[in-house]
Amino acid sequence: MKVKTQNPGSMQHKFVLTIIMVCLILSGVIYYLYTQNPAYDMPSLIIGNITLAMVSLLSFNIIKRGIRSGDANAFVRAKMTGTLLKFFICIAILMIYIFVNDRKVDKPTIFIFLGMYAVYAAIEAVPLSRLARKKD
Repeated sequence: MKVKTQNPGSMQHKFVLTIIMVCLILSGVIYYLYTQNPAYDMPSLIIGNITLAMVSLLSFNIIKRGIRSGDANAFVRAKMTGTLLKFFICIAILMIYIFVNDRKVDKPTIFIFLGMYAVYAAIEAVPLSRLARKKD
């Protein structure tokens, strides 16, 4: 039985396409929610969605380099860097949102943003775990 090995660049392209598709789908969901209830802050959610997509791409590349290095310490440092980078950027976005809106915060908007964070984190974890498994 011949095992099909995947080109590492192919995984990168699939991940980028997946992130783009998820970004578009989430943007559509945000627009739909806004049309149903204009209380949602659509511009902030769209900015947050695009920012999360870009940060997920950056985090994926950092962690992918850590996996490919072959050093367990480099992988752990890369994973921590990617996670903390995404976390602090999300906190910064939320703080900017709070201060721009004079502390009048729409809680459903924040919960939707946190839900988007979870979606992007899950989508990032799947190909990285496959890549780490193949490395072993």
